[in-house]
Amino acid sequence: MVDSRIPHVEPRALLLPAGLLAATVVFFGLPGLGGEAADLWFQSLFWDGRAWLVPHDHPAGLLFAYRGPKGLVILLALGLIGAALFRPRIRVRALFLLACLALVTVVSTQLRAVTHMATPLELKLYGGAHEHLLLFQAKPAGYPCHAFPAGHASGGFALIAFYWIQTERRWRGLALGLGMGAWMGLYQVARGEHFLSHTVATALLAWLLCALLAWAMRGPLGREVSSPS
Repeated sequence: MVDSRIPHVEPRALLLPAGLLAATVVFFGLPGLGGEAADLWFQSLFWDGRAWLVPHDHPAGLLFAYRGPKGLVILLALGLIGAALFRPRIRVRALFLLACLALVTVVSTQLRAVTHMATPLELKLYGGAHEHLLLFQAKPAGYPCHAFPAGHASGGFALIAFYWIQTERRWRGLALGLGMGAWMGLYQVARGEHFLSHTVATALLAWLLCALLAWAMRGPLGREVSSPS
């Protein structure tokens, strides 16, 4: 019997995350639309004019919102590799989840070399050395490229992939990914590593990439891998 736990995804289901991602990028990436004001207002909730709400290298924050969640995602990836190798009955689902984790995190981190966005820490507004420039504004040579999309939160948001492998109570997979990604992303905002827009765009990018993989892998892998009778 064919392992069919990755449900059928119609191509039109990709239009919603793609459209929302494009709208978010434009809203926050062009001056005069209100995105910049929204970003700066939200960031002001975590900045008192001298320091961030969460100290950058506080041991508890690093443990519970940075190294800890990242370590859990890595352990999950290792477990999925083992499942793909030794558990034929769930191989398709394991490969799908592993592919989502890899694709979302790699794309999110590599895109930053193209977007050339600075973290709040690097801006003059918050004690840094650079002007605050939006995504579609020209950047001078040497402008930072460490911020957009949010690399750390991408590992958490990639867990929304669980939504596509569940047949019942699929909202749990969605809640897992959104909750983990929001926790990791909010921590980065609170210590000056990202703006709200970076985190929102990363969540939408993860949604789009996971949906693309669900659509692409449903056919070929679903036909190739059979579970034992």
